[in-house]
This record gives sequence, structure tokens and C-alpha cells, in this order.
Amino acid sequence: MLPAGALAGRLAFVTGAGSGIGRAVALRLVSLGASVVGVGRREERLAETAALAGEGFRFEVLDVRDRDAASALVGSLGGLDLLVNNAGGQFVAPVDKISRRGFDAVVDLNLTAPASLVRAARPGLVARRGRVVNLSLSAPERGIAGLTHSAAARAGIAALTKALAGEWRADGVRLFCLAPGTVLTAGVGEELPAEALDRIVEATPLGRDTSLAEVAEWVAALGSGVADAVSGAMIELDGGSGLVGAASLTTGPS
Repeated sequence: MLPAGALAGRLAFVTGAGSGIGRAVALRLVSLGASVVGVGRREERLAETAALAGEGFRFEVLDVRDRDAASALVGSLGGLDLLVNNAGGQFVAPVDKISRRGFDAVVDLNLTAPASLVRAARPGLVARRGRVVNLSLSAPERGIAGLTHSAAARAGIAALTKALAGEWRADGVRLFCLAPGTVLTAGVGEELPAEALDRIVEATPLGRDTSLAEVAEWVAALGSGVADAVSGAMIELDGGSGLVGAASLTTGPS
């Protein structure tokens, strides 16, 4: 656990801050003294996060897929200490049942939109020698049956993290890819049937899911500078599931 005040004076930008991992991250960063700008598509959910966070958190309603609006907002912040690319989502379906529009939408939300945002944030990050934490999924390069669109996008964000760590090494900007295993948020419960969740947890070597608090603490730690000897790494916070590959999320032939 980080000590109180570990992020005092830092400015963080968190996407998807209205629920789930994004909310947990925003609350933890504020509790450690950071000023947090949180964005998301639903004002009422962001307002709930603000009520829980108290001082130190402000929000803007924003769809990160709106490139111009997202770039303008992050650019208006000036110096930035931490960018957390958390907003994402997917749906379970065999690949031949996913429309081109559906596939493109998932890739846009989980790869191209955060890629655009981190590029727009670069001047502010360079000014403060900041850090970027991109959220992914455990072992996306192994493929996840039923989530081919998301696995492709999440593997892409891991590759982007590594590539930018190399390109921006002279700027002092550090990038990390954090890949949780199964985190039982409300959103995950909507995306995946209960039997699929049970199979995933059972297939995990440690036999457990990953908590919101654990993900939030890792994001805070990476943003604090305790891992500044590292950049470009993918950290799998998954109970060991990346060692054996993901369980299939489909229950039969497509």
C-alpha cells in the first residue's frame, strides 16, 4: 500500500471514471492526494464518483471516440502526471456472428481511441515527465474465444505501449500496460454469462478473481514512480491465468 499523500500535487486524467475499474482508480488516486479529471459518457455515473471522491475530483462528459473533443480536453490541462486509458468494452460472440460494424466499434473503443488520446496527451506528459497506464486484458495474444475483437484490440494496446515506450524514451515519459484477469464489475456481469465467469475463475491457477482495489493500487503505484526503472512492460494482474491461457467464453459451435 502506498503511503498517504503519495500522489500529492499530481494531476491525473482517467477515462471511464463513472463505474468499475475507472471509478476505483479515480477514488484511489484522490485518496492519495492527486487531482483527478475523470471522463465518461454518463453524467449521472460520473456525478456518483464525484460524490464519493469529494474534493480533488472533477469530471467532464466525454466519449473518448470523439477524437476532437478528447484531444481538446486533454490538451487544455497543460502538464499531466498520469493518463489512465481505462475506458473500454466488448460483447461475447463467435467471430462469424460479429458484424463488421460491431468488430470495428470494439477495436475503436479499446485501441484506436486510447491511441489517439495518448498522442494528444504527449505534450502535457512530456512537460511533467508523466506516466501512462493503458488497461488491457490478461494474455490477449493467446486469443480469447468469444472475444476475438477485444483480444485483437487489447493485444494492440499492449504493442502500442511497448512501441511508444521506445519512441518516447528520451522524453522521460513512461508507459505501462496493466492487464487484469477477471474483475467482477457490474459491466463484466452484463457482458459475460455466470457460467463463463465461473469457468474463467476455475481455470485461474490461483483460483480467484482480481479485485477492484488491487487494480486501483497497481495503477496508483505505477503512477507514483515506484516502478520508474520500467517502461513498456505489460503487467498481468490475473492470478496466473496468463500462464495457461484464457478459458473459452463460447459454449458450443458457432
